[in-house]
Amino acid sequence: MNKHVPVETKVGYLSGRDCIFLDKVLISEGQNTLTLKGDLNGNLCSKPQTGIEIPYKLVFSGVLALKMIELDSWDGSSESSFDEIKNSAWINELGGKVDRSHLHFLVQTYDEVFEVVCSRFKFHV
Repeated sequence: MNKHVPVETKVGYLSGRDCIFLDKVLISEGQNTLTLKGDLNGNLCSKPQTGIEIPYKLVFSGVLALKMIELDSWDGSSESSFDEIKNSAWINELGGKVDRSHLHFLVQTYDEVFEVVCSRFKFHV
């Protein structure tokens, strides 16, 4: 049922364990946001930025659900380091405020994997 679809960013698709490095995780409970900050390995972007690290900030807004697991303990799979999960079984299982407009994302960093159900996101590079 879950279909992983790579998310295209300004630097293209992100792929590989060494692509997304995470420096900060910020959770704003009152605003229901999750912010990931760090650097991208420019060599592992589909629009290569050879030999450079690219600062990024990824902000998920309207967060209704969040999972985080250490990468070596994760037994899942993905198409890229940043996927949208279409036809999400997790969204279908959630109750409460979740509706068909919510989105499910998976972000695989060097050390952790995040899954987020939210209403929108912004990726800044």
